[in-house]
Amino acid sequence: MKAIKLLVLMTALVMLGSGANAFADAVLSVVPSVSTISPGQTFTVGIYVTGPTVSHNGTTYTSPVTDLASFQLDLAYNCSVSSSGGCAPGGNELKALSVSEGPFLPDGGSNITFFEPGTIDNATGEISLIGDVGVNGVTGSGELAEITFEALMGGTTDIAILANSDLQLYDSNFDPIVVDDSVTTSPSKETFPTNQSLSATVNVTPEPATFALVGTGVLGLAGVTRRRFRRV
Repeated sequence: MKAIKLLVLMTALVMLGSGANAFADAVLSVVPSVSTISPGQTFTVGIYVTGPTVSHNGTTYTSPVTDLASFQLDLAYNCSVSSSGGCAPGGNELKALSVSEGPFLPDGGSNITFFEPGTIDNATGEISLIGDVGVNGVTGSGELAEITFEALMGGTTDIAILANSDLQLYDSNFDPIVVDDSVTTSPSKETFPTNQSLSATVNVTPEPATFALVGTGVLGLAGVTRRRFRRV
């Protein structure tokens, strides 16, 4: 099934014309939409893309991703990012309900897209092959996809973009866009190369007054894979 979905995305992309070459790498972030949650409530997590972000003399500069025409990725949850890489299955804190297209690739409705919400498997805690293909490439920063979760019980889980072979971004010429292995403590903080995967830690507690994220700000990202994605 994964091979079929991947083939559909690849075929659609090959049929889409041409555009400019990609000039910037891409940085992906997992961003929860709320700061408080309790069991039984639903919340969303956005998958965002930017270009490389650096901090210089106390000022943060975020570049755009250039000519992004398609992407695909796997998202893991109810797991813990391990030192050996990947996200080892853990508890059952979250239930994934749906995956919807983010506004970035459609570009305000001016770009025709073919969105694939992927396959939700709450038993394994993974959504496989979330993907989108646009007729044209888009330059800038924004949300690629949004996942709706239900909090089931108290506990802690990582929500991780898996650094595996399914993680692929392409420009409108079907050239790969490099996915930077990066870490960031919040969308406003410095992002830097670390050879690490990406994850957000969400704490769900029985008491509605308590909801914490690891790190500073609203987002804690961590991980430990040694794989770096390069142009091939």
